[in-house]
Amino acid sequence: MNNYLTVLLGHPRGGETTWNSLYKNVLDPLNSDLAILTGSKWLNNQSFLSIAKHQWIIEEPDDWFTYYENNFQSDNWKTYFEKDKTTGLYNSGSIHFALKDILLKNHLPELEAYNQIIVSRFDQFYLSNHKKFNDDSIWIPEGENYFGICDRHAIVPCSYIKEYLDIVGYVNSKNTENYSTDFINCEVAYMHHLDNSGLIDKVKRFNRSQFTTTIKEDFNRWRTPEYKIYFYNNIYLKYPDEFIDSVNGLNIADKFKLLLSTKLSLYFTYLYMVSRRRLGFLKKKLVNLNLLP
Repeated sequence: MNNYLTVLLGHPRGGETTWNSLYKNVLDPLNSDLAILTGSKWLNNQSFLSIAKHQWIIEEPDDWFTYYENNFQSDNWKTYFEKDKTTGLYNSGSIHFALKDILLKNHLPELEAYNQIIVSRFDQFYLSNHKKFNDDSIWIPEGENYFGICDRHAIVPCSYIKEYLDIVGYVNSKNTENYSTDFINCEVAYMHHLDNSGLIDKVKRFNRSQFTTTIKEDFNRWRTPEYKIYFYNNIYLKYPDEFIDSVNGLNIADKFKLLLSTKLSLYFTYLYMVSRRRLGFLKKKLVNLNLLP
């Protein structure tokens, strides 16, 4: 049995510089095979097409809810997604959940040929070598929880991958009624699914050393980027706090490498973002003290 498989789901955002960080800091040090599950309309001679061992290309529906209508008899899923249309669950969440369902129902034998499956996205920029995990825990980077658990990246043992991917099974079940629905986003739904499937106690966290990127040409359904990484190939940050946490999560040696490498502009961006956040905290405090209008 092979050890690692890295699976990228969804729209290939982030661009070549971001994907090169995946090749250098994930695939190479882990000796991991690569799999992609994405729509044919997004493909345009990207580098990952010559690297991915498994290429699961689909024809994306114009309306992703037709996938649910065609594959599930009950409409519990519809009731669930309509509970909150303001958090990203209804749009991007329903798509990402469907992609996991496609992966589960069509490619489980390929996944089960590996000890550890890294379930991730195309738009993750990695600052240092990915940590190696070979135990029976589900490892997820710290932070970006938004009242639930971050759903962008996870290392899942083969023995749990079937249950892990079956989030649509949870969404389409009556078990959703066992959890509060006062506020539901992708992260909360993900946490409830892990709890419902008996996997929540298997979750462990590790220091984040990756962040979410996009380029101007990318199509974004959720969260339009505002912050550019200075002097760095037209890459934008989607979540500034995530970027700060990623640099903070590096050990001393990796931070030193960052300063000495061609990624020095990343460190300048980090200093700017930290200063901006501190000024924001200070402004808020002064407003609360009625020292600023």
